[in-house]
Amino acid sequence: MLKIGVQSKGILDSEILDLETGFERINKAGFDCIDLNLDVFLKNSELYQGEMNRFFEQSIEELRQYFTSYQEGARRFGLSWSQMHAPYPVWVLGREEQNRIMVETVIPKCLAIAGFLGIPYVVIHPFKMQYRQTCREERRQNMAFFKNLIKPAREHNVTICLENLYESMGGRLVEGVCSAPEEAAWYIDGLNGEAGEERFGFCLDTGHLELVKRPPYKTVLRLGHRIKILHLHENDGIEDLHQIPYTFGRKAGDGFDWEGLLAGLRETGYDGVLNFETFPAMNSFPESVKEEVLRTIAGIGRYFAGRIGAEGLN
Repeated sequence: MLKIGVQSKGILDSEILDLETGFERINKAGFDCIDLNLDVFLKNSELYQGEMNRFFEQSIEELRQYFTSYQEGARRFGLSWSQMHAPYPVWVLGREEQNRIMVETVIPKCLAIAGFLGIPYVVIHPFKMQYRQTCREERRQNMAFFKNLIKPAREHNVTICLENLYESMGGRLVEGVCSAPEEAAWYIDGLNGEAGEERFGFCLDTGHLELVKRPPYKTVLRLGHRIKILHLHENDGIEDLHQIPYTFGRKAGDGFDWEGLLAGLRETGYDGVLNFETFPAMNSFPESVKEEVLRTIAGIGRYFAGRIGAEGLN
């Protein structure tokens, strides 16, 4: 049976819960793993405005000390770290100094934290440049950026995962970098060729598939073994809402094509964690029912695991 995971955002960074209670809540809900959101320490809303706090100015030793309580908490409640999400965006048009700090300091320190905690996969968003410059320039700069991460990724025994992204242009959501599985495969295969080993993989985000109307089944088949981790969540096809699967429809089969996704994962032999990126659900429900919400998400994960496993063929 595949393991079930949930992101730390909205739980371990809660203003209401202490860290230990957050770990306990994840454990009691029935999850096996946690996706560590380092993006809560340097928020995207601030980066887009050109604002940076000083969290990542700490030394590696100071950061290791800070995350020791995370290491101990996960161990105490029998949880493992399945993946990490680095702060994003790494690149913003016209923010040269901020971009330099993200590339030279923030992202390398994220890889070091992952190595310290034993996190195998780190999601790093590619640069989104194609609507501001050109696709060719976007690819050139992304390849240069990720090539420079091969050495630290190897040093910390981490696999870097690119993610399918969307962009907002003219009041509409449109395909962004790695939305097309062919482009994602081009990046990953090229970078692994440069590394001489499998040091790059893909994080498939189901909500982003829905926003740009990419078919889950065909996308999974095209990416195949490159898919190492998942961001499982659903939306209304209009906004990136990060809500619970099966919550956008009046009957079974409405909304996102979950059965197509599961069939694709089964056929390609996916053996990673079923990780839910559903933090707004934790934000939108009252505190008194959040434990039930988490149990529901974990239950959906177990259903997914069954459908992907051998019993799903029946």
